[in-house]
Amino acid sequence: MADRELRRMHRAELIEIIYALKQSEDQFKAQNAALTAQLQDRQLRLENAGSIAQAALELNNVFAAAQAAADDYLHSVQASLADTNATAANTLSQARSEAKRILEQAQADADSLKAQTQQECETMTAAAAQKCTQTEADCAAMVARAEQEVQQRWQAFDRKANELLDQYRSTDILPSEET
Repeated sequence: MADRELRRMHRAELIEIIYALKQSEDQFKAQNAALTAQLQDRQLRLENAGSIAQAALELNNVFAAAQAAADDYLHSVQASLADTNATAANTLSQARSEAKRILEQAQADADSLKAQTQQECETMTAAAAQKCTQTEADCAAMVARAEQEVQQRWQAFDRKANELLDQYRSTDILPSEET
């Protein structure tokens, strides 16, 4: 497989390839075991046949075929493992750089939000201080008006009370203050 194809594959696909290679390895082991069993069977036949030269020729063919199959399998696994390791390293590198980029973006967003919040807080604090000052001024004005109104009502009450007292004094019912 080309490096580009392996790099484009997802982790699940890579795992499937590794799994397939493992199954292939198991099949080769089973085949090797079967070949070993055949070899033992041939050895028994050779012993029964009694021809050492003939047995050596047969064994050489079996061993050569088994060695060739094992070498092919080993080369295939090594190539696949190298490709898989390269793809995994590339994927890990990309994931780390993406994580770093996301973290930097999140930090920048957090700093921006913090600055914006601080500015809004300062604006609200200034507005609240202005409202507080305005409210205090309004309260002072209201207190002054209330005191003035109380003073006016008190003077009006005092005037009416004096008028009433003067009216009562002018009548014969009340004794005069002079006595």
